Amino acid sequence: MPYNALICLICVLTGFYCGCQGEKFNFNIEGGSLEIIEKSGELTENEVWDGRIYVTGDVVVPEGVTLTIRSGTIVGFEPVDTPSGLIVRGELYAEGSPDRMIVFGSLGKQQQREQAPAVETTNATFGTDPATLGIQGHGDTEIEKTVTADLPKAGDWAGIRIEATSPNSRLTYCRVQHATAGIAARTDAVQIERCLISENNTGVLCENTSPTITNNEFNRNGVGSKFQGSASPDVEYNEFTANNYGITCEDDSRPRIQYNVLRANYENAIVCYSTASPEIVSNNIIMNIGWAVYDGGRLRDNFIQGNKQVGPNITELGIGTQSDQFYGVEEAFEPRNSPVAEAGVPRENF
Repeated sequence: MPYNALICLICVLTGFYCGCQGEKFNFNIEGGSLEIIEKSGELTENEVWDGRIYVTGDVVVPEGVTLTIRSGTIVGFEPVDTPSGLIVRGELYAEGSPDRMIVFGSLGKQQQREQAPAVETTNATFGTDPATLGIQGHGDTEIEKTVTADLPKAGDWAGIRIEATSPNSRLTYCRVQHATAGIAARTDAVQIERCLISENNTGVLCENTSPTITNNEFNRNGVGSKFQGSASPDVEYNEFTANNYGITCEDDSRPRIQYNVLRANYENAIVCYSTASPEIVSNNIIMNIGWAVYDGGRLRDNFIQGNKQVGPNITELGIGTQSDQFYGVEEAFEPRNSPVAEAGVPRENF
């Protein structure tokens, strides 16, 4: 990798990490190593990733192999025409900590641009000698090449795909962003806990599976979580905020959605397609621009207020299947007139 491109990559990775961590962790680029480890292809043995990982193509964890990722590691994916991802057929343990989260995301597309150094064009007027500026005269100006990166965006990389052959995988205190599907679970043996899942097309995708999804924050995704086929996970103590859709249930999925906060999403908080029938219990569903729940689901003990632009202080207390804030549900029992105190992510987790 050319030196100037390497320095740009280091700066992007450093800013990427520090932007995710706030002021809790000092990356200390001056005192640290400039080494970045490039990865692609199939692993041949157990590996431990630590530090800064630069992924240039699909990384495959085959059956019988374990990939462990340590706290504070940055895994940056290079956007390419065919987005790359992390494909897990063996085991993945990505376990960060509250003040040193593991970060997965796009580095943004690197581009080389040419530009002339800044030159004072009125030297005679101001009596400035070009030599004192450290440059040559206009006729001898050298063109400088700089490496910059476009801003990362959803879909820059494919995401983390955990296949049916994985006997066990766990992600805790991870930030997953800019992917097509941040985490795609094709096995029940996945735990997704205390993660921040942001700016993906889909945050978590479950296909005919029932992983553990608890204590996570989903924000600014196209869809926070999507359940397909016969998926029936327990989705508990999460927060879905400022996504386009909070949760979508497709096909014959039957998730249990309990003790979550679904707030200020731009479309429906929970939407059902086909014969999907989620159990929606003890959630706070508030201030979503679309319906609180659309076209399916069984509701019980939910606090539903200010959805579908009916007014910020209007609370849904009806027990029928139609209302001004939800539409076409199968049943609605025991509506609450005050929020569920224990719903959402306990603040000490982040």
